[in-house]
Parts: sequence; C-alpha cells; structure tokens
Amino acid sequence: VLQAHILESSRPGRVGAVAVLEFWLQVLTEQNLWHRDKAVLYLLDHLCRAAFLHQQEECLQKLLYQQHKSALGYHGERGLLSSLMGWIVAGNVTPSFIEGNSLTGEVWFAWLVLNMETMFEEDSQLRRCVEHELLSNPAYTPDQALKKAQVRLKLQVVPSLQRLMIYRWTQQALATPADHPLLPLFWQKFFQLYLRQPGPEFGLEVKGCIGRRYFHGAAHLSLLKSLRQRLVEVSDFHHAASKALKVPCSSSESSDGLLTPETPITQYMTSPELHTELVRLFTVFALWLDDENLQKQEIYLPSLPKEYDTHRLAKIMQRQQEVWMEHVDIERVQHELQEVLSLWSKVKNEPALSQNINFSIFTDFINPLAARERILTHLRKHDAAQGALLLVPVKAPVPDILTESLADEKISTALIQEDLAKLQHQAKLATVRETQQVVLDNELLEVLPQLYINREDQLSMQLECRGKGGQPCQGPAHITVKYSRMHKLDPVQNQIQCLKSDIKQLQADGIKAPPQCLAEAAVHTENFITALVNAYKLNPSPGILKVGLTVFYQIVSFVCEDTQRHPPTRQFFTSCIEILGQVFIRDVRSECKQMLKTILLNRHLCNLLSPYFTPNASPAELVSLYEEVVNTLHIDSGDVIFMLLTKISLFCS
Repeated sequence: VLQAHILESSRPGRVGAVAVLEFWLQVLTEQNLWHRDKAVLYLLDHLCRAAFLHQQEECLQKLLYQQHKSALGYHGERGLLSSLMGWIVAGNVTPSFIEGNSLTGEVWFAWLVLNMETMFEEDSQLRRCVEHELLSNPAYTPDQALKKAQVRLKLQVVPSLQRLMIYRWTQQALATPADHPLLPLFWQKFFQLYLRQPGPEFGLEVKGCIGRRYFHGAAHLSLLKSLRQRLVEVSDFHHAASKALKVPCSSSESSDGLLTPETPITQYMTSPELHTELVRLFTVFALWLDDENLQKQEIYLPSLPKEYDTHRLAKIMQRQQEVWMEHVDIERVQHELQEVLSLWSKVKNEPALSQNINFSIFTDFINPLAARERILTHLRKHDAAQGALLLVPVKAPVPDILTESLADEKISTALIQEDLAKLQHQAKLATVRETQQVVLDNELLEVLPQLYINREDQLSMQLECRGKGGQPCQGPAHITVKYSRMHKLDPVQNQIQCLKSDIKQLQADGIKAPPQCLAEAAVHTENFITALVNAYKLNPSPGILKVGLTVFYQIVSFVCEDTQRHPPTRQFFTSCIEILGQVFIRDVRSECKQMLKTILLNRHLCNLLSPYFTPNASPAELVSLYEEVVNTLHIDSGDVIFMLLTKISLFCS
C-alpha cells in the first residue's frame, strides 16, 4: 500500500512523492514508543527505501530532525515531550530513535536516522569542537574532550560518548548484513570521520588523521579489531558471490505468471561484476584501516601504491560528502520494490483469489495472498467509523484589511487610531518602568554607605607575668584597649532588602512577554500600511494618496519622547514613517510646505522627518520655503535650521 501510494503520487499532475512520504512518516510516528514497535519500524524501513530511490530523503530527515530535537528537550519542552515519547535512558546514554547501538533488520531506516543525527552533530558544532580539543591536548581521551566541548559550547544537550557519530557509523557498519545494498555507504560514512585531517581548520599543522584518537580505551580498541575482521568477512562473502550466476527472475512462478501461495518473494541476484568491484572496495578499506602512517603523519597521496585507490582516498580526506552510488545495487532494490508492487496489484485486482485458498486464513499467517482477508476480518471487529467533527469557525486574531478603508480618510484614521494608541501606551509604561529603575538604583546607592557605622568600644585584657630572676609576680597586668568597631544598622538593612525586592519585582515585570493585543496592534498596522502601499502602486489614485498622507501625519503625531526612548516602539514607528514617507511624501510638490511646518512644530523629530523634506520638488515655493527656514533661526535651534538648509539647493535646474 505504501509503495503503491508513493508511485501513484509521483505521476505527472499528482501531489508528488514528498507529500506522501511526509504523510506516512507523520502517521507512523504519531504514537508513543513508535521507535520500539517492530511493525512500525518495518514499515518505516520500506518508506526510507522508497525515499532513497526517489532521492527525497531530505524531507524525512527534516521531520525526524525536529522530533529528535524535541525528544532531547529543545524548544523549551524538555521533560514533557521526553515523557510523552516514553524515552527510557539507560545510564547516561542519550536518547535515539535507534534502540541499542545499531539495527540489523531495518537498515534503510538506520541509514536515514544516522544521517539525521549527523546533521544534528554538525549543526551544534560538537564534532568540530571535540576534534579541536583532541588536537590541542594530545593527552585527552575522547570522553575528556567531549566534556570540554560541552563546557565551551554551552549546549543544552550533549550526546553521551557512545552516541558520537564516528561510533554510530562503526556499529551500524558492523551490524549491516554483507549483502545489503547500503553497506558500502555505511563504511564510506565511517571513513569520512576516521580519516579526517582537521588540523588546518584550527590553524594547526597536519599530523595525520584524527580517527585513531577516538579509539583510545580497551573497548574501543576491541571495536577497531572487530572492524578489521568484518572487512575480511565481507570481502570473502562478495568474492564467493562473484562466482555465482545472475538470474533475472525466479522459477517459482506458475505458468500463468502469478506467484504461488506457498513461495515467498523471489530474490534477485546481484551481478558478478558488482560483487567483484565490492571485493576490491572492501580490500581498499582494509588497507586504509590498517595503515598506521595515515594516522601518524601527513601522507603525500600520489606516493601511495595504486592498491590504496588514492583518488577515492583523496575524496575522503577532502571531505567530499557525495555518496558512492556506483557501489549500490540499485537494480536489485528496484527489482524488490517492483515485486512488492506486483504482489499488491495482484491481491487488489483479484479478490476472488483469496477465496479459493483451501486453508484457513486464521491459521495461515505467512501467505501474503491471505493478508487482505485477515485485515478485513480484523476491521469488521471494530466499531463503525464515526462522522467527521463539526467545523468550528475560528476568528482570526488580526482582522483583515477592508478594501474600502484604503480610499476613505475617516475609516483609515479610525482603523489604526486604537492600534497606535496601544503601541504608544506600551512605550509610556516602559519609560515609567525605566524611570522607576533609575530611582530605585539611586536610592540603593545612597543607602548602601549607611549600612555600617563605627562605634567606640573597649576591651579589657590580662597579661600573664611569669616572673624574672626567680622573683615571683604580683599578679597579671590589667589592660584596657579602646577602639572603633564596625556595627551593622538593622533599620538600614531592612530598607536595603525592601529596595532589592522592589528592584527584582520591577525587573520581573520588565521581562514579561508583551500582551497579545500589542502584537495584534502592530501586525494590524503593518498589514494596513502594506495593503495601502500595494494598492497605490497598482492604482495611484488621489483617494489613496490622501489616505497615505493622512496616515503618515497621524503616525508622526504619536511619536513622542516615550516612544523614542523605547527601542521596539521607536523602531516600529520609524519603519512605518520611512515606508509611508518614501511612497507618499518624498518628492511630492504639494507636501513640501506641510512637511516643513511639521518639522518646525516637532523639532525634536528633525532627524526622523528631514529625509522626506524635499523643497527642490517645488521650485515655485523654493524661495518662500527658504525664507521661512531663515526666519525661524534661533540660537537654540541651530542644528535643526542647518539640517533644513542643507535640503535646499539654490542652483537647481
């Protein structure tokens, strides 16, 4: 069903394979503990194989990437999502969608998950930081380097040591069956990490590959030994397989071309030439793994024997990420997929076939042709499907902009008046809070020196006398010492505690998220301005122009000292004025005089409004504008007048 759905959706005019792949992945991963359900993993394995064939793995990786981050506790949901998904962490092992170290059956799924976890390790800069620690400190073990990287990066979640990708690819390469088409790619991924030379990235000289540094302890050395042995086993397997003859189809089909019930899906043998090539490839891998010189020093690759396949070795060391598809038996994968599709087509199109089977469908759990009847029988035991839920209309938090408001001055003014008032009120609250903070800080600074005072005190002491020359003492000497001692004033201490409590409460109020109505007001105003500008560009009518001018001066009227002191409001008002000013004010002849009047009435906004004062756009009024500017010259407004005069060019054409 899965494969047929993907195939049908890939045809021209359909939704495409990506939509279907994402749909089935979301369906299969919806339930808790899905990564432990063998049936779900079996279906996901087929889904991942289809994504590989359609070259659409990225869409599944993105969805799993987000689930992986959520499971690790990102997005501020740590603990909640982890408990919902039912992660059970053994020791300090970081959660993963792959239970244990590897998967032997669902290899396609493992390929997708490990690629996704590699993306996570790269995005977090963890691998790069661990390598830097290993290179900078030759005595560090991988575990020590990982802890140092965690401190340096300040990551919210850091994988445990056994979850580093070099070990993940190693374990999966060992667990993947020798005849699986993806096996060469798992080894490629392992060697991309094992034969890395990261020295130049950190300004250090190249001292060989980094891989051996990861295999430090006894357990990791044993793992490295297992890799060598596995390469020999895989090479022997493909050497023996290369002697066999390729058979394009199975002889277990009946004369009419249908699969007989008692035979499983046929196996399609890989070509001997590919087996021979794989023998050569795994032999090369063995040479790379055993060569100590690659780990100890920089090697001049052209000097190596041809058995090393230096061209492919150079690709590994140069970090080329392109997978070696030439070593994947795509023909076999396509054949297996075609057999699945063919079987489904036969079962779907010939329902009578299952009725003629002379054995019980309840006891035959192997025959694929009886699967349809088993599924239908189980479905009949369930309750009838319920109707769809009633559709409840949801009111949009931000109302739509009506078209008639874009050409009506009164409607447009009333439309954003309330929004602008909310934004200005928020700025005033922030300014009041800032003033209160300054007052409390100053009061605290004044009170702190009064916390301790010096008070005169005295102390009586006795000095023992031991006698001299055998003469006894008359008794110890009594001495009184007067000194100044520091005393804490409890009333001042209580006053300081009250001030600190007020400051803490004020800071807590300051970092609270703004109310939703404020965000709605900002979005509504922005939507209105965007619709107004777009409508004017399509149809520059006088009505829309008048509305644009009115809205510009309306927003200017809301700019005050409080909005200028509050950065978010200042930035929002500045952006609105800039957009409206460039479209409706700048270089508009009729607005030069009004713009000058507005600037002179709001001289504190000269820097904000002066870019839209363009007197040269109205040559007939240039002299009168110049005269008006000069007549307003005052010692307190010299900067404003100078800025306005720079806008007037008496030598314009």
